[in-house]
Amino acid sequence: MGDSSHIELAPDGENLVYETPWLDFYYDDIVHADGTPGKYSWFKRHNDRGAMMMIPVTPLGRFLVIKIWRHPIKRYFWEFPAGLAEDGESSEDTARRELLEETGVTVDRVETIGSVVTVSGLDGGASDVVLAEIPEVSPDDLNLQSSEGIVKARLLTLSELFELLASQEINDGVTMNCLAHYWMWSNRQKSIAGGE
Repeated sequence: MGDSSHIELAPDGENLVYETPWLDFYYDDIVHADGTPGKYSWFKRHNDRGAMMMIPVTPLGRFLVIKIWRHPIKRYFWEFPAGLAEDGESSEDTARRELLEETGVTVDRVETIGSVVTVSGLDGGASDVVLAEIPEVSPDDLNLQSSEGIVKARLLTLSELFELLASQEINDGVTMNCLAHYWMWSNRQKSIAGGE
């Protein structure tokens, strides 16, 4: 027997209320588990285009983060780069394109290491987490995309990243999800290498 304590769509189904080139917003008529009618608002990526979060890392184990203005919160955040796929584009291709556009860095190798729904109560789609191996670069080598609000970049060791997390200088969900996936992926690689 299935769990009947869930929300169901009303007979009218999904109700698209606003469409943009990036996100589509819905305000659905629903039926709660107790049988009462209600409303539910959520969004999904336009035309079901995928999204990608990446972890750019150099051969010496330094992680590239960017400082970017985030309009909904009205402040700058230190983050890993991320972006929406273009039509027909894989997550790996999106990672290559986005990193080049946002920083001028060409990716050496990419690997999708997981997938995550960032805010399951609002977001109607998953984002792939892509490990992006990049060459050794310095912040002075970068060509930051100022039109996207990117004002600065840093290359950090894993312990420096954790310090920024502890100080709340990094506190966006995308970057924290990426770090969790990287931690799981790197521990799995160590287990495989150790024959465990």
